Amino acid sequence: MKVVKRLHDFKALQLKLTEDSVSPHTIYFKEHVVREHTSDKPSGRTLFIVNVPPYADDQGIINAFSSAGKIHSVQFSLKPKAADTMKQKQFIDNVTKPSFRVAYVVFKKVSELDRALKLTKLQPLNSKEYEAKLGMKKWIHEYNNSVMNPKALKERVEEFIKTHDKENADVQQRDKELGQEDEDGWVTVTKRGKIQSFARTENIENKIMAKEEQKKKRKELKNFYTFQIRESKMKHIVALRQKFEEDKKKIAQIKQSRRFKPF
Repeated sequence: MKVVKRLHDFKALQLKLTEDSVSPHTIYFKEHVVREHTSDKPSGRTLFIVNVPPYADDQGIINAFSSAGKIHSVQFSLKPKAADTMKQKQFIDNVTKPSFRVAYVVFKKVSELDRALKLTKLQPLNSKEYEAKLGMKKWIHEYNNSVMNPKALKERVEEFIKTHDKENADVQQRDKELGQEDEDGWVTVTKRGKIQSFARTENIENKIMAKEEQKKKRKELKNFYTFQIRESKMKHIVALRQKFEEDKKKIAQIKQSRRFKPF
């Protein structure tokens, strides 16, 4: 079936918890029209909604648009995005603060999206089978869901480690294949290349130790601190005094050797 694109502006309707809600919230929606569509947001069946309140979840949005038809999926996001970006898998999910979001509602048929765009009133979020959790009930529900069963946690950890090990093995295998020579004799250099080493003999060890000693001597700070300057001056004075005493003895010996002795 050929899809007809609609480029009209946003439509505003009030979103209520119940029929008797005194302070409804206004949401804005239109058809999700982008250049590149993904499998989770198909063209002609996706409704784009902004200003979605934090208390509205999947089932609440389904109840609100139930008069338009059957909904295939509801996806929430903090910011609009045309296509899904590949993200690194994390074991611990990031906890985001409650805030207003955008939603992508995918209907099962194109005609159901047409009916949703022509709606003049939305159904309440709450129904006989469902009630949106607010306040203390919501906090208790979120806390209970955050505490995982030990058995389920163990299975999740094992699955995460298994996936991680498989990804590492695939990367190492790919790097190993790249390290082999191709038909033209070329070898692709990767960051996991082999580190070339050499056998250390006694002569090489002595040379390395000598270089290390020279580096240490160059790094030493001579006559930098006040006490070093004072000690060097004292040593210099002592050396001058010793030299003076030695010179006096030499002069006395020279005079004694040159004294005239007639008899």
